[in-house]
Amino acid sequence: MELVSELQTGMGQVQAESPELMAAFVQMDQAAYVEGELERKYKELIGIGIALAVRCEYCMNIHVKNALAEGATREEILEAAAVAVAFGGSPAMAYLSTTIMKALDAFE
Repeated sequence: MELVSELQTGMGQVQAESPELMAAFVQMDQAAYVEGELERKYKELIGIGIALAVRCEYCMNIHVKNALAEGATREEILEAAAVAVAFGGSPAMAYLSTTIMKALDAFE
């Protein structure tokens, strides 16, 4: 998907120009997704909900892709998104209806 490719390109540029920042970000991000009491699949589903609530299209795509890779079903992803809509209202529903649905179709 183009949005994911665009993000990867941009992160590569940040890595080249600010490697300390990128290293710190990657370390923090990886630490957040280490399996502990919660399996990684559930952490990705949480990521989908938060991405919807904060309206980050890049994050929505990455977390849908990762959730599917971790074994989440379309139904589980839509349930996680439903919780975000309960908090985020109309804007979250708009992103669910467009960005999340496109990401599901692209990455399934």
